[in-house]
Amino acid sequence: MKKIVIFLIVILLFGCASQQREHWKSETIHKIETTQLPAWVYELPTEGDFIIGISRKSFEFDKMKDSAKQMAAVVKSRNTASYSIDKFASLTTEEILREGKAVFKLNVSASPEETKRIYESLQLVDETFLCDFYIALFSEMKTNIPASYRKKYVSNFPQWYEGDKIVVESNKIISYVHSSSSNLVSAWENAAENARLEIAKYLEKEVQSALISKDEEIKKSIALETRKKLLKMKITRGFISSELRDNLRSYKVYLELVMIK
Repeated sequence: MKKIVIFLIVILLFGCASQQREHWKSETIHKIETTQLPAWVYELPTEGDFIIGISRKSFEFDKMKDSAKQMAAVVKSRNTASYSIDKFASLTTEEILREGKAVFKLNVSASPEETKRIYESLQLVDETFLCDFYIALFSEMKTNIPASYRKKYVSNFPQWYEGDKIVVESNKIISYVHSSSSNLVSAWENAAENARLEIAKYLEKEVQSALISKDEEIKKSIALETRKKLLKMKITRGFISSELRDNLRSYKVYLELVMIK
């Protein structure tokens, strides 16, 4: 009888322990990782025309480099894309405006031929790695960069980024953006795309006609116009933040993109 009682006590203890294990949850592991990166990742050299390309790390170096080169060519091509603006011109009253008679279109596009030309002309200047990704600096001109740009260090969060916004100066438009993804390539490409779109939105507002108010009668004057320009945009600064949460890694990319007026 005594043995039976001891046996039942043991079973009861194991049962409680089992129940405790079922309800126990591990704490979420979250940490921001820091890695030394070359200075050109944080700020591209001012002298020369440089562009960054990123690809997955691979033992096949040629394919890895080529993938990063392709990305760099596409980003650079889109940064120098032409845009066209078409506006439907009329002089209308507020009633007609409500009917949607005013038409405005903005189109940003890149030439495939120009992208191919850029790809073929890009040359590797420097390279580095971040976790599972290869980051390369390219230039269309065969050039070297000062040793200070090759120096690796851990950067603090950039003071130049104060949120996603557009800053307009006398000779340039600056777009500050950020994007996040589990894929560093996507995070960088999306940030660059968002920066271009923000500048496009600003240009759209800039060319829209102003509302004229007179004697409580609102009129809108829109001139018929087709305009083409070369968007001289360039990524000038960048910052990459790597986070690890429950063994899932994500990246945040912050970019400064400048368009010369």
